[in-house]
Amino acid sequence: MIKQEIVSVVVNRLQKYDKTAKYHKRVVEAECESVLNQMYNEVFMMNPLSLQRFVKGYGYSTPLTVISTGSASTGIYYTTLPENIVPIPDKASGVRRVAPASQSGTRFYPVDQREWDLLLSGSFTNFVKNKVGYCVTPTRVEYYGITGALITSGVRMDLLIPFSEYTDNDVILVPEHTDKNGMGFIDRVVLRFQERPPVDLSDDNSDKESK
Repeated sequence: MIKQEIVSVVVNRLQKYDKTAKYHKRVVEAECESVLNQMYNEVFMMNPLSLQRFVKGYGYSTPLTVISTGSASTGIYYTTLPENIVPIPDKASGVRRVAPASQSGTRFYPVDQREWDLLLSGSFTNFVKNKVGYCVTPTRVEYYGITGALITSGVRMDLLIPFSEYTDNDVILVPEHTDKNGMGFIDRVVLRFQERPPVDLSDDNSDKESK
């Protein structure tokens, strides 16, 4: 479904519990995002490779730019993330794939901060020419061993992005698995609202206070 359809389904389900239409669209979207992030992490625990089904590609029509912070010998090369990403507990985090802008024999491999420091301190990896390390930070992806050709041509990325980063007409693939209670994505989102204090339907412009 597209994003606006997902929100509409949740709102229609909520009408059973919320006769006053109390919840703003952004509130519904925020709850959708929280549940979806949780489900992405559950997918990761079951099979990390399955996350590839839920990514959004960037740089496929116009390559993402590789930027340098200094000279060719001492500078750090990086690409600014085009969107926020969902944090995932591995080296790649929400950057599930980085690739050259065009087909080549070069492969990108995720590294963490500790490995990044070891690489920069000098090692036999300096002699490897067809592999590039990438380190994910909250705002950008930094590269180790990237070639001049890749710097010129740019890169592609597959990102796992939050619900809020999609437009209303974007298709969002939602994980199909259920929790131990048999609840899927929509059920989990609705449950979050059910657990809130009930709404006072009397005409006094106030909700009931929670006990």
